[in-house]
Amino acid sequence: MARDQGSLSIDNPWPKIGWGMAAGIIIIAGVIGFGVLSRYQLNNGNLDLWNAICRGLGVTSDSGPAAAPQPVLRTSTKIAWTGETLARIAAGNVDHGGFVALNCVACHGQGGVSSSTLIPTLAGVDAAVIYKQLDDYRSGKRLWGVMGAMAKSLSPQQSADVAAYFAAQRNGLPPIGSNRLPESGRSLRESDPAQRLVFAGDPQRGIPPCSACHGPGGYKLGAPALRGQRAAYIERQLAAFAQGMRENDILQQMRVIAKLLTPEETRALATFYGANSSEPEAIPAR
Repeated sequence: MARDQGSLSIDNPWPKIGWGMAAGIIIIAGVIGFGVLSRYQLNNGNLDLWNAICRGLGVTSDSGPAAAPQPVLRTSTKIAWTGETLARIAAGNVDHGGFVALNCVACHGQGGVSSSTLIPTLAGVDAAVIYKQLDDYRSGKRLWGVMGAMAKSLSPQQSADVAAYFAAQRNGLPPIGSNRLPESGRSLRESDPAQRLVFAGDPQRGIPPCSACHGPGGYKLGAPALRGQRAAYIERQLAAFAQGMRENDILQQMRVIAKLLTPEETRALATFYGANSSEPEAIPAR
């Protein structure tokens, strides 16, 4: 029988050449991919051969802690809105809170109605808001000498009681209605910067509408309703958030927003929310 001279002949060298070239390409690609390219890292030092191969395979060879120092974890508040916390606030005793509130009269006024632009009115403030702020003062997350000392003298139950007392007072901030949806009918085309920021926000700067958390209409758990609060106090707190002097806002939301506001916008917002408060006459400096 004549020997087959076709492409599949045993004397044909091309299949061997083809398989050899394929194997060579695979080996070269593996060396380059695992041993060369995988060694280089963005903004970090180069890896050795073993770590480069592990990285190329998608596994880590790390067996110890990271060498680079990690930033200290800092939380802005110790409050967590758990069922236990909310139940304690809801069970606050108004009568007991009235006795605790006797220590607050000198600064926050009778029944929690402040007569000073430096100090907020507490009458009518939601109990969860007061409870959170007292806990922040107690833990040092919010700093103010007098309030820090006062809060540390109170137990969590006493904080819930005094929060319930001030929330029950009706001669301060206007009551929060049952409709907790932000008011509509305003748009980004409002000429008044306060109206625009309160009801529409500023999407281009990532600023949500203030009314979504602070009213009127919409309210967020732990965020104070601002309508009727002292305008000068609101402006001062916005400045404190912007400057990083106040750091007890969850997820740093207020610090981020306050930094984006201009001084004119800050004053306009404070004036808008403080419009319903009865500001006392300024006492001349001596």
